[in-house]
Amino acid sequence: MGLHRRACLALAGGAGLALAGCAGKGALLEARQLPVDSAGAGRLVSAFRSEAGLNAVSANGVLGDAAGRQALAMARADRLSHRVAGPLPKRLAAVGYDWGIAVENLGAGYRTIEQAMAGWKQSPDHRRNLLREGATEFGIGLAYAPASEYRYFWALVLAMPMPPRGAGGPFGA
Repeated sequence: MGLHRRACLALAGGAGLALAGCAGKGALLEARQLPVDSAGAGRLVSAFRSEAGLNAVSANGVLGDAAGRQALAMARADRLSHRVAGPLPKRLAAVGYDWGIAVENLGAGYRTIEQAMAGWKQSPDHRRNLLREGATEFGIGLAYAPASEYRYFWALVLAMPMPPRGAGGPFGA
């Protein structure tokens, strides 16, 4: 299975959203979310960021919920797509996350977070997301669809919340 079929990317930032989607079969499947070791995922992502001189990221349950919903929607649709559950900004708004920076990596077919991370590191666009400056938090989701060719569907969201108005920082006072 090629890298393109296993992983796609969406970049979202304060100025807008850029998408590169992947097509799938579109069949409706039985699927369920699986638990993910967020602490372990955070260590992997943070270690990779640290090698590049960037800050660690911490798990955020709201982002984890958004990532889990996306992974489940992809598994049910048997399709790797950033739009299957709606565009990233709308999905983050739906869980109440007011973002200043948000990027997303998706993957399918990887059985473990280590495999997903290895695939994302090899993809220039996913690597860029993992190393997104300013990201401070992450959420990760995994869903399983036994009848799918891929079976496992991953979603990783890296983000920074929008600072409160008047707080200064990159969005002004």
